[in-house]
Amino acid sequence: MNNVVILPLTAEKELVIASDNSGGIGEKRHDAVGTSNTVVGRFACRVAVMECLAAGGAVQAVVMQNFTSDEAWLDYKHGAEQVLDELDLAELPITGSTESNFPGLQSGLGLTVIGTRSIRKTSDFSGQEAFAVIGTPLVGQDVLEQPEKVAPLWLFQHLSRLETVKALLPIGSKGVAAAWRNWTQRTNQLDCVLDLEKSAGPATCFLIAFDKGNETKLREIAGSYFHRLIPVDDDES
Repeated sequence: MNNVVILPLTAEKELVIASDNSGGIGEKRHDAVGTSNTVVGRFACRVAVMECLAAGGAVQAVVMQNFTSDEAWLDYKHGAEQVLDELDLAELPITGSTESNFPGLQSGLGLTVIGTRSIRKTSDFSGQEAFAVIGTPLVGQDVLEQPEKVAPLWLFQHLSRLETVKALLPIGSKGVAAAWRNWTQRTNQLDCVLDLEKSAGPATCFLIAFDKGNETKLREIAGSYFHRLIPVDDDES
């Protein structure tokens, strides 16, 4: 997770800092993708929250850097609040700053989530895990036109709490294949019904590593969002 930094906090706790940004997406005439600032705020917050949860963090605060306009602030905040509401975290603070001296031609938002977690040892993959992609890689206008293929945030949270799920990884602009290889430090070719090279934009899908014997249960939980990912050099391929 390249967008996450873990820092020492106390003898028992660590800080988890995750971030996301959006440029040229919003309500301005020169934006590459036109949508509401609320939607932009929601997806930026969603990505950073997913990164924090995937690292085992509990979200504590949201910080926004608004480069669009003073008027955009409340809409961005409303989008972030939608994410927090979905996770029953509506009481958490949202703060930040707006660039109001020099207006830009395109919209811009940076968003950081600050979380905490108990100190823990990191563990490498054992080689016995199975993998799946939850959701579908989407980017740009596809995100707005195919919302039924975007992995729900509640599902990400639910899977992150299951003992049978060993790890999760939100997918970004480099696509599933690049993310999986960086994550596992393996070079296998991959078999999946999805386009593994396509950008997943604002984390419209995510990877899970899980115990091989629990695939049926996870398929039941994730439904149509579940897409098995098979390293072709594995025995099961």
